[in-house]
Amino acid sequence: MPNNGLNIRIAAPLMMVAVLLVALLVSSGCYNSKTGEVKVGGAISFELPVFPETGSHAVQIFSEMHYSPAYRSQEVPRILPPEGSVPVTGAEVKIFDIEALKSLSIQDHMANYNGSQAAKTYAVNCQVCHGQSLQGDGLITTLNSARNDGSKAYSGAAPVNLISERVSDLSDGEIFGYITWGGRPGLAAAARGKDSTAIMPQFGYLLTEEQRWQLVQYIRDQNK
Repeated sequence: MPNNGLNIRIAAPLMMVAVLLVALLVSSGCYNSKTGEVKVGGAISFELPVFPETGSHAVQIFSEMHYSPAYRSQEVPRILPPEGSVPVTGAEVKIFDIEALKSLSIQDHMANYNGSQAAKTYAVNCQVCHGQSLQGDGLITTLNSARNDGSKAYSGAAPVNLISERVSDLSDGEIFGYITWGGRPGLAAAARGKDSTAIMPQFGYLLTEEQRWQLVQYIRDQNK
């Protein structure tokens, strides 16, 4: 049969020693009360019971996970993949040079074209600016402001007419590049490693490479 009285008599002095040790370390500045981590000099490091700032227990003998050092998603320090590394699913080659973009063609980058899916992609991402007819007369350009003078709410640059000669004369790769990087201003900014100030989003971060090539074909079809 275990001798509980003996165990209590042994445990009490040990607990007293632990409390005195923690008090000594706290006074010397070597003890972190939030994590229980103790650092003495540069060579000794160990953990002691934690004194939480809140809670019903004055001393927490077993450290809980929420008192351990941790980093939330996207919180520094982040361990990022090495520069130039490629995901197992493959990586898109980023092209900023306009001459290199001109050499790209739909046939080399799109296996199957789904017109209805491309139309949905356009409606969700492009129609608000370029319009249902692709003529640059989207809803954003016709909304009135909340003021009583009837002034327009949108005062930015006019969206491009996607069925104009300005677009139809472009190569497949140029259209793809402008969709990817947010128009001519966005492409120029990306080539310089700068953030784009253009109103058009850089869809390279929002749509897959396949979806952007589908949009190129969709624009081509509307220009016929």
